[in-house]
Amino acid sequence: MPSLKQLGERWETLAQDDALWAICSDPAKRNSGWNQQEFFVAGEREIETVLAYLRRLNVTINKDWPALDFGCGAGRLTRALAARFRECWGVDISPTMIAKARALNHDQPRCKFQMNQETDLRAFADATFGFVYSSLVLQHIDRKFLPGYLTELARVLRPGGVLVFQMADHCNASVLHKFRVKIAVRRRWKEMKTGRKAMILMHCMAEQYIRRTLADCDAEIVDVRLTNSTDPAFNGDLHYLDCEPSTGYVSKQYCVIKNS
Repeated sequence: MPSLKQLGERWETLAQDDALWAICSDPAKRNSGWNQQEFFVAGEREIETVLAYLRRLNVTINKDWPALDFGCGAGRLTRALAARFRECWGVDISPTMIAKARALNHDQPRCKFQMNQETDLRAFADATFGFVYSSLVLQHIDRKFLPGYLTELARVLRPGGVLVFQMADHCNASVLHKFRVKIAVRRRWKEMKTGRKAMILMHCMAEQYIRRTLADCDAEIVDVRLTNSTDPAFNGDLHYLDCEPSTGYVSKQYCVIKNS
Protein backbone atom coordinates (compact mmCIF):
# COMPACT_ATOMS: atom_id res chain seq x y z
CA MET A 1 0.00 0.00 0.00
CA PRO A 2 1.67 3.25 -1.12
CA SER A 3 2.38 6.05 1.32
CA LEU A 4 1.41 9.66 0.67
CA LYS A 5 5.06 10.34 -0.15
CA GLN A 6 5.03 7.59 -2.77
CA LEU A 7 1.80 8.98 -4.19
CA GLY A 8 3.45 12.39 -4.51
CA GLU A 9 6.52 10.89 -6.16
CA ARG A 10 4.35 9.03 -8.66
CA TRP A 11 2.50 12.19 -9.69
CA GLU A 12 5.76 14.11 -9.82
CA THR A 13 7.12 11.56 -12.30
CA LEU A 14 3.97 11.79 -14.39
CA ALA A 15 4.06 15.59 -14.30
CA GLN A 16 7.64 15.71 -15.48
CA ASP A 17 6.95 13.20 -18.25
CA ASP A 18 3.76 14.72 -19.72
CA ALA A 19 1.79 16.92 -17.31
CA LEU A 20 -1.24 17.63 -19.49
CA TRP A 21 -1.79 14.02 -20.51
CA ALA A 22 -1.35 12.83 -16.90
CA ILE A 23 -4.27 15.07 -15.92
CA CYS A 24 -6.60 14.27 -18.80
CA SER A 25 -5.52 10.92 -20.21
CA ASP A 26 -7.11 10.84 -23.64
CA PRO A 27 -5.39 7.94 -25.51
CA ALA A 28 -5.28 10.13 -28.63
CA LYS A 29 -3.28 12.78 -26.73
CA ARG A 30 -0.36 10.62 -25.57
CA ASN A 31 3.20 11.89 -25.90
CA SER A 32 2.46 15.61 -25.49
CA GLY A 33 -0.56 15.49 -27.79
CA TRP A 34 -2.54 18.13 -25.89
CA ASN A 35 -2.10 21.71 -27.00
CA GLN A 36 -2.83 24.38 -24.43
CA GLN A 37 -5.94 25.79 -26.08
CA GLU A 38 -7.60 22.36 -26.42
CA PHE A 39 -6.60 21.52 -22.85
CA PHE A 40 -8.30 24.58 -21.37
CA VAL A 41 -11.33 24.29 -23.67
CA ALA A 42 -11.83 20.79 -22.22
CA GLY A 43 -11.83 22.35 -18.75
CA GLU A 44 -14.37 24.97 -19.80
CA ARG A 45 -16.60 22.26 -21.23
CA GLU A 46 -16.46 20.15 -18.08
CA ILE A 47 -17.16 23.01 -15.65
CA GLU A 48 -20.07 24.29 -17.74
CA THR A 49 -21.55 20.79 -17.78
CA VAL A 50 -21.29 20.57 -13.98
CA LEU A 51 -22.79 24.02 -13.40
CA ALA A 52 -25.65 23.25 -15.79
CA TYR A 53 -26.30 20.07 -13.82
CA LEU A 54 -26.44 22.08 -10.57
CA ARG A 55 -28.88 24.51 -12.15
CA ARG A 56 -31.16 21.60 -13.03
CA LEU A 57 -31.01 20.55 -9.38
CA ASN A 58 -31.94 24.13 -8.37
CA VAL A 59 -28.71 24.29 -6.37
CA THR A 60 -27.57 27.89 -5.89
CA ILE A 61 -23.88 28.80 -5.66
CA ASN A 62 -22.63 32.16 -4.41
CA LYS A 63 -20.00 33.09 -6.98
CA ASP A 64 -18.72 35.91 -4.80
CA TRP A 65 -17.19 33.23 -2.59
CA PRO A 66 -13.88 31.62 -3.64
CA ALA A 67 -13.79 28.16 -5.22
CA LEU A 68 -11.39 25.26 -4.69
CA ASP A 69 -10.10 22.83 -7.34
CA PHE A 70 -8.78 19.83 -5.38
CA GLY A 71 -6.09 17.99 -7.36
CA CYS A 72 -5.70 20.81 -9.86
CA GLY A 73 -2.77 19.48 -11.87
CA ALA A 74 -1.83 22.13 -14.43
CA GLY A 75 -4.97 24.17 -13.76
CA ARG A 76 -7.31 22.83 -16.46
CA LEU A 77 -10.37 23.25 -14.23
CA THR A 78 -8.96 26.00 -11.99
CA ARG A 79 -8.88 28.38 -14.95
CA ALA A 80 -12.50 27.62 -15.88
CA LEU A 81 -13.68 28.04 -12.29
CA ALA A 82 -11.75 31.30 -11.84
CA ALA A 83 -13.63 32.73 -14.82
CA ARG A 84 -16.89 32.15 -12.96
CA PHE A 85 -15.98 32.81 -9.31
CA ARG A 86 -14.28 35.64 -7.44
CA GLU A 87 -11.15 33.49 -7.41
CA CYS A 88 -10.22 29.83 -7.49
CA TRP A 89 -7.50 28.03 -5.58
CA GLY A 90 -5.94 24.97 -7.18
CA VAL A 91 -4.29 22.44 -4.86
CA ASP A 92 -1.97 19.65 -5.94
CA ILE A 93 0.57 17.25 -4.41
CA SER A 94 3.15 17.66 -7.20
CA PRO A 95 5.51 20.68 -7.23
CA THR A 96 5.98 20.29 -10.99
CA MET A 97 2.21 20.38 -11.53
CA ILE A 98 1.92 23.54 -9.43
CA ALA A 99 4.82 25.18 -11.30
CA LYS A 100 3.19 24.22 -14.62
CA ALA A 101 -0.19 25.56 -13.46
CA ARG A 102 1.33 28.90 -12.43
CA ALA A 103 3.20 29.22 -15.73
CA LEU A 104 0.18 28.37 -17.88
CA ASN A 105 -2.11 30.69 -15.91
CA HIS A 106 0.28 33.57 -15.24
CA ASP A 107 -2.13 35.92 -17.01
CA GLN A 108 -5.11 34.80 -14.88
CA PRO A 109 -4.96 36.81 -11.61
CA ARG A 110 -7.96 35.00 -10.14
CA CYS A 111 -6.15 31.65 -10.38
CA LYS A 112 -4.25 30.85 -7.17
CA PHE A 113 -2.18 27.71 -6.62
CA GLN A 114 -1.05 25.93 -3.48
CA MET A 115 1.11 22.81 -3.20
CA ASN A 116 -0.21 20.42 -0.56
CA GLN A 117 1.67 17.27 0.44
CA GLU A 118 -0.20 16.75 3.70
CA THR A 119 -3.00 14.36 4.58
CA ASP A 120 -5.21 17.38 5.28
CA LEU A 121 -5.86 20.90 3.96
CA ARG A 122 -4.34 22.77 6.89
CA ALA A 123 -3.32 25.65 4.60
CA PHE A 124 -6.99 26.69 4.50
CA ALA A 125 -9.18 27.76 7.39
CA ASP A 126 -12.62 26.36 8.13
CA ALA A 127 -15.43 27.63 5.88
CA THR A 128 -13.13 29.22 3.27
CA PHE A 129 -14.82 28.18 0.01
CA GLY A 130 -18.30 28.46 -1.41
CA PHE A 131 -17.71 25.81 -4.07
CA VAL A 132 -15.33 22.84 -4.06
CA TYR A 133 -14.80 20.62 -7.10
CA SER A 134 -12.71 17.51 -7.63
CA SER A 135 -12.63 15.36 -10.76
CA LEU A 136 -10.34 12.46 -11.74
CA VAL A 137 -8.43 12.86 -8.48
CA LEU A 138 -9.87 10.95 -5.51
CA GLN A 139 -9.99 7.73 -7.54
CA HIS A 140 -6.18 7.81 -7.72
CA ILE A 141 -5.65 8.30 -3.96
CA ASP A 142 -5.20 5.23 -1.79
CA ARG A 143 -8.34 4.39 0.18
CA LYS A 144 -6.68 4.90 3.56
CA PHE A 145 -6.38 8.63 2.81
CA LEU A 146 -9.83 9.14 1.29
CA PRO A 147 -11.95 9.54 4.46
CA GLY A 148 -9.59 12.24 5.73
CA TYR A 149 -9.61 14.17 2.48
CA LEU A 150 -13.40 14.00 2.16
CA THR A 151 -13.72 15.28 5.73
CA GLU A 152 -11.31 18.11 4.92
CA LEU A 153 -13.17 19.08 1.75
CA ALA A 154 -16.32 19.42 3.84
CA ARG A 155 -14.47 21.33 6.57
CA VAL A 156 -13.20 24.08 4.24
CA LEU A 157 -16.68 24.51 2.74
CA ARG A 158 -18.79 27.47 3.90
CA PRO A 159 -22.27 26.86 5.33
CA GLY A 160 -24.57 26.72 2.32
CA GLY A 161 -21.59 25.94 0.08
CA VAL A 162 -21.51 23.15 -2.49
CA LEU A 163 -19.05 20.28 -2.89
CA VAL A 164 -19.07 18.26 -6.12
CA PHE A 165 -16.64 15.38 -6.44
CA GLN A 166 -16.19 12.30 -8.60
CA MET A 167 -15.10 8.85 -7.42
CA ALA A 168 -14.76 5.37 -8.90
CA ASP A 169 -17.37 3.21 -7.17
CA HIS A 170 -16.56 -0.34 -8.31
CA CYS A 171 -15.45 -2.35 -11.33
CA ASN A 172 -17.80 -4.43 -13.45
CA ALA A 173 -15.66 -7.35 -14.57
CA SER A 174 -15.34 -11.11 -14.26
CA VAL A 175 -13.33 -12.61 -11.39
CA LEU A 176 -10.68 -13.73 -13.88
CA HIS A 177 -10.37 -10.23 -15.38
CA LYS A 178 -10.06 -8.66 -11.92
CA PHE A 179 -7.35 -11.19 -11.02
CA ARG A 180 -5.42 -10.37 -14.19
CA VAL A 181 -5.71 -6.64 -13.46
CA LYS A 182 -4.44 -7.17 -9.91
CA ILE A 183 -1.43 -9.15 -11.16
CA ALA A 184 -0.68 -6.48 -13.77
CA VAL A 185 -0.89 -3.71 -11.15
CA ARG A 186 1.48 -5.56 -8.83
CA ARG A 187 3.94 -6.03 -11.69
CA ARG A 188 3.77 -2.36 -12.66
CA TRP A 189 4.15 -1.32 -9.00
CA LYS A 190 7.38 -3.34 -8.78
CA GLU A 191 8.59 -1.60 -11.95
CA MET A 192 7.90 1.77 -10.34
CA LYS A 193 9.98 0.82 -7.30
CA THR A 194 12.92 -0.01 -9.56
CA GLY A 195 12.80 3.45 -11.10
CA ARG A 196 10.81 2.75 -14.25
CA LYS A 197 7.99 4.89 -15.55
CA ALA A 198 5.19 5.71 -13.11
CA MET A 199 1.63 4.53 -13.54
CA ILE A 200 -1.75 5.79 -12.41
CA LEU A 201 -3.50 3.40 -10.03
CA MET A 202 -7.29 3.27 -9.76
CA HIS A 203 -8.98 2.94 -6.37
CA CYS A 204 -12.67 2.50 -5.66
CA MET A 205 -14.88 3.56 -2.78
CA ALA A 206 -18.49 2.43 -2.78
CA GLU A 207 -21.28 4.93 -2.24
CA GLN A 208 -22.23 3.41 1.13
CA TYR A 209 -18.76 4.17 2.53
CA ILE A 210 -18.77 7.70 1.16
CA ARG A 211 -22.14 8.33 2.78
CA ARG A 212 -20.81 6.95 6.06
CA THR A 213 -17.73 9.18 5.87
CA LEU A 214 -19.71 12.36 5.21
CA ALA A 215 -22.43 11.57 7.76
CA ASP A 216 -20.55 13.36 10.55
CA CYS A 217 -19.38 16.34 8.44
CA ASP A 218 -22.50 18.52 8.86
CA ALA A 219 -23.12 18.13 5.14
CA GLU A 220 -25.83 16.46 3.08
CA ILE A 221 -25.45 14.44 -0.11
CA VAL A 222 -28.30 15.78 -2.23
CA ASP A 223 -27.62 13.91 -5.47
CA VAL A 224 -25.48 11.11 -6.92
CA ARG A 225 -25.08 10.60 -10.67
CA LEU A 226 -23.30 8.06 -12.84
CA THR A 227 -20.72 9.65 -15.14
CA ASN A 228 -18.35 8.61 -17.92
CA SER A 229 -15.30 9.90 -16.01
CA THR A 230 -13.62 6.47 -15.72
CA ASP A 231 -13.95 5.78 -19.45
CA PRO A 232 -10.40 5.39 -20.84
CA ALA A 233 -11.36 7.80 -23.63
CA PHE A 234 -12.60 10.50 -21.24
CA ASN A 235 -11.05 13.79 -22.29
CA GLY A 236 -13.00 16.32 -20.25
CA ASP A 237 -16.18 15.62 -22.22
CA LEU A 238 -18.29 14.89 -19.12
CA HIS A 239 -21.58 13.05 -19.58
CA TYR A 240 -24.17 11.76 -17.12
CA LEU A 241 -25.21 8.15 -17.67
CA ASP A 242 -28.57 6.45 -17.23
CA CYS A 243 -27.03 3.09 -16.34
CA GLU A 244 -23.71 1.56 -15.35
CA PRO A 245 -21.31 0.45 -18.08
CA SER A 246 -21.41 -3.32 -18.46
CA THR A 247 -17.64 -3.58 -18.14
CA GLY A 248 -14.95 -1.42 -16.57
CA TYR A 249 -14.96 1.04 -13.70
CA VAL A 250 -18.18 2.70 -12.60
CA SER A 251 -17.86 6.42 -11.84
CA LYS A 252 -20.17 8.40 -9.57
CA GLN A 253 -20.40 12.15 -9.04
CA TYR A 254 -21.64 13.41 -5.67
CA CYS A 255 -23.29 16.74 -4.94
CA VAL A 256 -22.97 17.77 -1.30
CA ILE A 257 -24.32 20.87 0.43
CA LYS A 258 -22.89 22.12 3.74
CA ASN A 259 -25.60 22.72 6.30
CA SER A 260 -26.24 26.38 7.14
